[in-house]
Parts: sequence; structure tokens; C-alpha cells
Amino acid sequence: MKKAIITGATGLVGLCVARYLSAMGTDVLCLGRQSLNNTAAAQLFGDKISYLQLPMEDIYSLEAQLEKIKWLPKNECIFFHFAWQGNKRLTDGTFADQLINATYAANAIRTAKKIGCIKFINAGTLEETYIEQHLKNAVNKVYQSPQSDYALAKLASRDLCKMVAYMEKIDYVHTRLSIPLAPDLSKGSYVAKTLKLISEKRDYTPPQNQALVDIISTDDVARAYQLIGNFGLNTSDYFIGTARPATLAEYFDCFTRYIHCEGKGTLENKCQGELKMFSTEALHRDTGFVPAVQFENIVQLQQTQ
Repeated sequence: MKKAIITGATGLVGLCVARYLSAMGTDVLCLGRQSLNNTAAAQLFGDKISYLQLPMEDIYSLEAQLEKIKWLPKNECIFFHFAWQGNKRLTDGTFADQLINATYAANAIRTAKKIGCIKFINAGTLEETYIEQHLKNAVNKVYQSPQSDYALAKLASRDLCKMVAYMEKIDYVHTRLSIPLAPDLSKGSYVAKTLKLISEKRDYTPPQNQALVDIISTDDVARAYQLIGNFGLNTSDYFIGTARPATLAEYFDCFTRYIHCEGKGTLENKCQGELKMFSTEALHRDTGFVPAVQFENIVQLQQTQ
């Protein structure tokens, strides 16, 4: 991979991917809505990465912006799309607030094709898989999730992107993540904050959600996207995870046992019927990806700090 354009580059996953690709020798251009001068951008991304302030509503102007800074894809560039915005945070707001992201993603695909990118890699979520299963099973009850609008908009975005990519004749790869986690717990997600409390041996509020999740290190996520950029196949849908799902309560219990030296906790899940959505078989087969960091490694890192 010689060149890469990354939207949502100041977010948790986008930033990790940008830094990793640059370290691997890829010429990276990051897009984001934040106003960053050259010094701030270099501090955030590193000296070798270019940054453009370009909110997704203006993605059609990317071609003109590239001409101004003389950054040319030259038919050897891969487009990574991580940008997504709610109202105040990623998953909140109304359904209309969430759905506008699907339009932005479709416009990004058209722009990627226009400027000469050879592949478009879209970031989805495991939540879209849960709601898709609910709809396929035709269950006569409301889908119960505080993130239902987010999940439905993500699902709509995936299907819209597939159609637009087909019409534009550009390779399209969809990806899904459950819970990416910085190994040093530096980002302030609910999971990271709770694990911080546990590592400090402080009380926390137990999670109410009993759905299975898959926590994966952002280091592994970045490496997975690099492999997908190089080897991911057109029309594929890859889940990026460890294939060791558990509930949040089980993850927190495992973490607590390690921190309190009560022996190793287990991550055995109790819902075998849902395991298929956590399969990383296709990702491994096509790209060779195997996660290098397990949840226990993250626990051990906290113990040494």
C-alpha cells in the first residue's frame, strides 16, 4: 500500500490506523473536522502524515483540496472511512442525526473513485449485525438497545455503500468492530474508564447489558486494517476481533481477578448460538491476520504500570 486517505482520523481507530500505516511506509493523508495547524497536526499524527481539515459534508471538495496541496493518489491509493458523528457523541442523537452519516459515506465512495482510489474500506459495528439478525428473524417485538438508531443507521450505511461502490466500479470492503480498546486505557470510553477504576481498585457500576462483545487492542485493529488494505477482497465483510466474545460483566470480572491477584479470570461465553458473528475466519483466510494481543495482555500491562 503506497498511499492512504483516512477520514475520521482524529478518532480512536482512525488515529491508530494512520500512525501504523505511516510507520509501515505508507504516504498517509488524514481528513478531519478539527482545525489543526502544522505543529498540532505533527504532534498528533507525526511528521510524515499530511492533514486536511475537511468535514464530511464537504467531501466532494476533496479533489480540489488535493490539487492545492499537490497530494495525488495516482491510482495507488486506498480510502479508509472511519468518520461518523452523532449529536454529542458517536452513538447518540435522533435517527435523522445518525442517518446523515450514510449519505456522507456514499459521497465519500464517489469521491474516492473520482480521485483515483483503488479500494474503499468502510468501518462498521457489531451492533449492525445484532439488529440485522433481529430483522431477519422477524421477531414481533421492538429491538431493545440504547444504540438502536445508531445500529440501524450503520446497517443502512453498509447497504447503501455496497450499492454505490458497485455502481462506481470501485472495490468495496466492509469491516465490523465490537470494542476497540487502547492497551494503556488512554481513551475515555465507558469500558476504558471502568477498567481504570478496577485497576485503581475502586468501585464501579456493573453493566446491565448482557450482550456478547469482543474487546480487541487498537494495535491489532491498526494492523488488521493494514492487512485488509493490502489483501482484503472486494465485497468482503470482515469482523475484526479476537474471536473470544464475552459479556462486559465477564470481561470486568476477569480484569478484577487479575488486579486483585485472585487467579486468572475466564472469558468463557454462554451463548454459543451467537458465535458466528464473531468469526474471524474470513479475515484470517484472506489476509493472514491473527491478533497478537489478548485481553489478558492488557490486564498484565496495567499491573506493571
